[in-house]
Amino acid sequence: MRKTALAAKPADRVLRITRLFDAPRAAVFAAFVDPKQALQWLGPRGYAMTHMEADLRVGGAWRGCMRANSGGRELWHGGVYREIAPPERLAFTFAWELEDGARDAETLVTITFEDQGGKTLMQFSQGVFATPEDCEGHRGGWESEFDQLAAFIWRS
Repeated sequence: MRKTALAAKPADRVLRITRLFDAPRAAVFAAFVDPKQALQWLGPRGYAMTHMEADLRVGGAWRGCMRANSGGRELWHGGVYREIAPPERLAFTFAWELEDGARDAETLVTITFEDQGGKTLMQFSQGVFATPEDCEGHRGGWESEFDQLAAFIWRS
């Protein structure tokens, strides 16, 4: 019997990434919540973040736009802050805006920042995605963004 994608366990549809940054957790946290800083590193390879706004409060909205470096395709996305506990925890919803003005399925992003002797251990999760393939499809984008975050923090 073949298992359908939706029958996959919720745990199989949650993206988890752990990364150690060579910076204090207050600096890493600020890079996520300060729109001016986020414009410097958000957006996966091949995309530049061209717009970022944030009403940084629980219940406040955030919205961003990434533009493809080749072709100029714009990808808008946004959500609502669910938890803000500087510098240790951040949670917000995430949904892509579709071309017809509708929103794609919403996921919840939760990030914890743990002090590791002046460095920051970040634990990132996003889900629950509709399928394991959707989940894994986001991994490369986030991984490249976190590479860019590490370089941004190093330059700062």
